[in-house]
Amino acid sequence: MITEFIQALMGSETLRNIIIIINVLLFIVTFLLFLVLLFHKLHVERRAKRLDELRETYLADLARRFYDPSHPVSPPGNALEYEALGNVVATMLVNVSGEMAVNVRRCVRELGVDAYYRRMLESRRWVRRFVAVEKLGFFRFPELKSVFETVLAEEKDHRIIPKAVWALSVIAQRSDLPTINQVLKNPLFMSSKFNEYIYTNIIRSFREHEQEALFVEVLGELMADAELPVLLKRDIIQACGAEMFHPAQKLVLDCFSRFHDVAEMRIACIRTLERFSAVDEEWLLSECLRDPDWRIRGVAAKNAYLYSPNIIPPLRDLLHDESYHVRINSALALAKMGEAGLDVLVAETQSEDRFVRDVSQYVLKRLIYAS
Repeated sequence: MITEFIQALMGSETLRNIIIIINVLLFIVTFLLFLVLLFHKLHVERRAKRLDELRETYLADLARRFYDPSHPVSPPGNALEYEALGNVVATMLVNVSGEMAVNVRRCVRELGVDAYYRRMLESRRWVRRFVAVEKLGFFRFPELKSVFETVLAEEKDHRIIPKAVWALSVIAQRSDLPTINQVLKNPLFMSSKFNEYIYTNIIRSFREHEQEALFVEVLGELMADAELPVLLKRDIIQACGAEMFHPAQKLVLDCFSRFHDVAEMRIACIRTLERFSAVDEEWLLSECLRDPDWRIRGVAAKNAYLYSPNIIPPLRDLLHDESYHVRINSALALAKMGEAGLDVLVAETQSEDRFVRDVSQYVLKRLIYAS
């Protein structure tokens, strides 16, 4: 019965008409979608071209303004013009400093660019708020601290909070560190490298204000703060090394002793001192080369070539270390210590220890291929 009904339906004129109508509708919808995509593509290309033209215009006007203060720069009149000018001044502020940067920031205020991005912070779209925080961070106006603090206190989108922390770090002073640390000390927030990057910005900010001595004092307080996670303290120490903040050398030595049971902290201290080229702390290196933790031995051996030839005997002993990483770092360090270090490697190619022979031959072959 059902089979007969289906056969009758398939042969009816009504079903054929329905199929034709559906096909026509699908064709119309597909054609309309094609038109929408085509017009969207043309709109995007036209907008990008117009944005490039505006950037070139603003860049030329601002460059001329610095040499001719009377040269007028037209204030933006719409969102696209603000975006173009914002991109130009942000790029300039990354690449200039001193009086030139002061002039750029003056133009930002005069043309109302900062006010535009502050209004954008009220947008419901997270992308627009993200862009606003980023651009305001590039401007580095001290009066924007309260704006970034408000964002950190009220913003719910986790994609914007890291950008707000960055924006605050580039203008941070002593009173801003508790706010920044409150975010950074969350173990689930970002990464160790991000924490280090934030503190390199903070160090630069103190340097720009000629407050290096004050920052050393602040560092001492941070290292003594029991509520601050040790891993965050490690990131701060590594930031001192990355930024070559030599005034912190004594404090780093103190941290090496204070956190004797925390391998990560000791490794950070060793790396920082090596970046400082603190060759007068050879006793510390010798102690690290004998440390029970292979990670500390490996890190200490890596840049041991910066020290005196007195380090060669301990490095030779480490060629017999049970850890491959320690052996290879020791061999590479010996290869950089001139003729005395090379003599050790050549002699060890005849060692009875197969692993010592292998690592010595490997490093020597690298030197031959490199030359």
